[in-house]
Amino acid sequence: MHLYLYARGKFEQVELWKTHVQAAYWKWRRKNNKTGKEEISIVQGGLRPSVLGAYEYIFPKEALTEVCSFMGIEKNEQYGFGTIGLYARHFCLRTIFGVRKIPKEILKKAKELPDTFSTLEFERAVSNCKIPGVVIHVIGIKDDTDITIGDYTHEAL
Repeated sequence: MHLYLYARGKFEQVELWKTHVQAAYWKWRRKNNKTGKEEISIVQGGLRPSVLGAYEYIFPKEALTEVCSFMGIEKNEQYGFGTIGLYARHFCLRTIFGVRKIPKEILKKAKELPDTFSTLEFERAVSNCKIPGVVIHVIGIKDDTDITIGDYTHEAL
């Protein structure tokens, strides 16, 4: 899945956000066509620059709720420019990028997830990438297609 967004803030804070967002790993599922079983690997979330100064974050589709929680995305419209033309602006951006809104039920579930977690058996803890002074402006999401390579069928990240 692809999440298109703008990140705005002080240069050094945005650079810190970019570092944090790229350090996250997500479960990636693929089906072994020989055995019929699902296998899980971990993949690093990919952040790359896109057109018009936006960023594109690539991750497995099953992680959408956690990615929204991880980035602090609580609603589809996060522009602070008032309501005049707001919906038209978002519609135009979604059309240009070929994306759709994040479903409201995903955003509701993301809001309920904890910001951090740790395990009892390890010293490692996991946190979010909410950086003070950085604002995320969501454009929308785009699904990947499933492909078959060799003995596996999986999401074409």
